[in-house]
Amino acid sequence: MADNKQSREQLEKRRDEINAQLNRVNRDLQNPLDRDPEEQAIEVEQEDVPIAMEDNLRAELEQIEEKLQRMGEND
Repeated sequence: MADNKQSREQLEKRRDEINAQLNRVNRDLQNPLDRDPEEQAIEVEQEDVPIAMEDNLRAELEQIEEKLQRMGEND
């Protein structure tokens, strides 16, 4: 039972970390583009990284939520 509780605490901590990261990524993506068209092109290309990061974080968050839900059902 202690292992289960520790795992739950670890999952909840990671869930909080992911939510914080998602908030940062979303803020970064909402920044307005530069006025210079060349800079805009670079910025748009660079958006692929945070978008991919957001997708990965959301997938991990979904897995964590499923694990926490299963733990809650077993309590």
